[in-house]
Amino acid sequence: MTLKRTFEALIEKWALAPANRPLLVRGARRVGKTFAVEKVGRRLAGNNFVKLDFQTDLDLIAPLFDGPTDDVDATMKRIAEYKRVKLDRESAFILFDEVQLCERALNSLRFFSESGWRIAATGSQLGVATRKRDLPFPSGVQQETMHPLSFEEFLWAMGEDAMAEAIRVHAESLEPYPAHIRASQLFRYYQVIGGMPGAVAAFVATNDIDETRVQQREVDGIYTADMTDPDNGISALAARKVWRSIPAQLLRSSTKKFKYSEVERGGRRTKLLEPLDWLAGAGMISINDLTECTEAPLVPYSEKEGSFFKVYLADTGLMFYKLSVNPRLWLEAESTNLPLSSDFRGAIAENAVMQAFTSNNLQTFYWMPPNSWSGKGELDFLLQDDQMRVIPVEVKSARNVRARTLETFMEKAHSPYAVVLSDRNFERTQDECGNEIRQLPLYAAHCLGADCVKTNA
Repeated sequence: MTLKRTFEALIEKWALAPANRPLLVRGARRVGKTFAVEKVGRRLAGNNFVKLDFQTDLDLIAPLFDGPTDDVDATMKRIAEYKRVKLDRESAFILFDEVQLCERALNSLRFFSESGWRIAATGSQLGVATRKRDLPFPSGVQQETMHPLSFEEFLWAMGEDAMAEAIRVHAESLEPYPAHIRASQLFRYYQVIGGMPGAVAAFVATNDIDETRVQQREVDGIYTADMTDPDNGISALAARKVWRSIPAQLLRSSTKKFKYSEVERGGRRTKLLEPLDWLAGAGMISINDLTECTEAPLVPYSEKEGSFFKVYLADTGLMFYKLSVNPRLWLEAESTNLPLSSDFRGAIAENAVMQAFTSNNLQTFYWMPPNSWSGKGELDFLLQDDQMRVIPVEVKSARNVRARTLETFMEKAHSPYAVVLSDRNFERTQDECGNEIRQLPLYAAHCLGADCVKTNA
C-alpha cells in the first residue's frame, strides 16, 4: 500500500519552485525518506526522474564524482551516460539516495546550488556519518528532516480522513468531539504500532498486530547494528547500554530525568555522553532539556557535571517492543481494567507527545522550579510560540488533570494559557486562579505547532 505523508507536500513545493538549491532530506533509518522523494519525483518528472542508489550501487556510482565536483554539467553528463538516458536541465529530477555513503557526492551538492539542476538527496544518520569527513559539509542546500508517521498520517492510512480533519477542527474550537471514544481507541493502536512506515503498512494490510512486531524487531535490529558499527567511533557497548536503558528510565515514578548511573553501575557523563549524542544525531532518540526560564527565549539549564535532560525514543512502537509488553494487554486495558502501572501509562503518553512535537520541529523543554521557589514538581513540556510567549504543556495519562505546578508556573510566567493533554475530550476550562486551561486529548498533540493552538478566544 502507499502511505500518504505530509512531507510529500514539502518536497513538491521545493520541486515546483525554481531550482535554486538542492534538497537534502535527513532522518533516521526506515522513516520513509527515499519512498517519499521517489514518489514525488516520479509523479512530477516521469521518465525524467533518475535515482542513484549509493547503498546498493556505491562501487559503480562513486566514480561518477571523481572528476572536479564543481563542474556540475560534467557530473550530470557522466550520470546520464551511466543511466543511459538523456537528461534535460529544465525537467530532470535527480535523487542521490543515501548520499552520506559517498563523501564527494555529498560535497558536490553545494555546487548544484543555482545551477538549474533539480537535485534531491536523502541521508540517514547525516548527523553522525559525516563526522570524519575530509571535505566540508555542503552549504547552499535546503535541509529538511523527516520523522515517523504522525497520528494524523496513521489515520489517513487507516482510511479515517474525516476523523483526521475533524480533530484539527476541534483543536481550534475546543468543542467536544462526538467521536472521541473511537479516536482514543485508534490512538491506542497508534501507540502500540508506532509510526514506522513498515509497521503501519503491515497492520493496515493484515490487521494483525503481530505483523507489526516483526517490523519493529527488524528496525530495532538495524538500529543496534548501526550503533555497533566500528566505523562510528563510539563505544558500541556503551551505545547499546544507553539504548536499552531509555524505556526503563521513562518508567521511573519520580523524575524521568536521564541518569547515567542507571545505564551502568558507576556510569559517568564523560563515557556515556558521546554515544548518547550519537543516538540523537542518528534520529533514534529525542532529547528534552531542562530549563528554569519562565520567559522567552527559553534556554537549557547548564551544569558541568550530571545530566539535566529527558530522553525519549523516536517511536512509541519501538518503546512497546523494547519493553516486551504484550500489545493486546494495552489495547484491552481500558475495557478490562488490567493492572498496567500508572508509571507505564505516563511513560507511553509522554513519549507519544514528544514524538508529536518532534515531528512538528518544535523545540521543547521540561521545567522544574529553581531552588529559590517554594513548592516542588515539574512540568513535562514548555513550548515557545511564534509570539515569544511561553506555553506550559502538561501530559496526563488518566482523566485526573489537576496540576498545582501548572498554576504556579502560569502565575510566575504570565502565560496566556496552558495546555493539558489527557484522556479527556476537548474543553476550555479555568484553574482556581482563573488561568485559561485548554484541554486536549492526547491524540491531538500533533495539532500543537509553533503557533500552539489557534482557538476562538
